[in-house]
This record gives sequence, structure tokens and C-alpha cells, in this order.
Amino acid sequence: MRRKFALLALLGASALAAALPGLLPGAGAQEEEEEMSPEDLKAAKAAEDDALRLGRKVFTDPALGTNERSCSKCHDNPQKPELSLKGVAARFPRWDRSAGKVISLQQKFVQMQERSLKARKTLPLGDDRWNALEIHLRSLSK
Repeated sequence: MRRKFALLALLGASALAAALPGLLPGAGAQEEEEEMSPEDLKAAKAAEDDALRLGRKVFTDPALGTNERSCSKCHDNPQKPELSLKGVAARFPRWDRSAGKVISLQQKFVQMQERSLKARKTLPLGDDRWNALEIHLRSLSK
């Protein structure tokens, strides 16, 4: 009886694993990436490198707000290691007390741009600069 149950469980797990790439968004993404042509891989690397450079620029840009401060003013301060953003990209989305809901990393950027940088106008979600800042923050954890 136990062998039959173990066999059924194994077969079920195998069937589920085979079906996952079609059922879950993003599942099988590794397979898609492996199917990229050498030209696509080169283009993707160049685009991500450009975005990383832009993300570093955004991180240090005081023009995001009105108080002549940048993200790096607080978050790249050796005297305040508790404000380091290393690993932060992996912690989002998550619940935010002031918003009272689960927010994305980009929503947190907008929140910080309003509150800490005193921006009169925030960058829209999905803006290339926010995407680049996400790539920069992800690079801090490597």
C-alpha cells in the first residue's frame, strides 16, 4: 500500500512539474532565456549594462526631489549601515504600513521620492529610471 501511494505521489509530482511552465506566469523563463540567439543575448546584456549605469546615476541624482538630496545621501552612508539597500530588491513586494497595503519596489521609490526627497512631481511607475534603479539595487546584492 505504501509503495502504491509513493508511486502515485511521484507520478503526480512529475505531472505537476511538467505542467508548471504552462500554468504559472514566469515559469519556464529559464528555458526561454536559453533559447535566445547569441545576438539577442548580446543585445540583452548591453541593455542591462546601460540600465545599470542609468540606475547608478538615478541613485545619486539630487534632481529627483527639491531638497538637493539623492537616494545615496541616506542609503549609501557608511555611518548608517541600517539604511543600506543591499538585498532590498528581494524583499519586495511587501506590506507597507503607511500605504496600508502590499506595495512594489517601484511604489516604494515613489513614496520615498515624495516623502524624503520632497518631489513636487514623481516619476511614473514603470519609468525607465525606476527600472534602472531596480537593476542597480539588485546589483548591490551580488
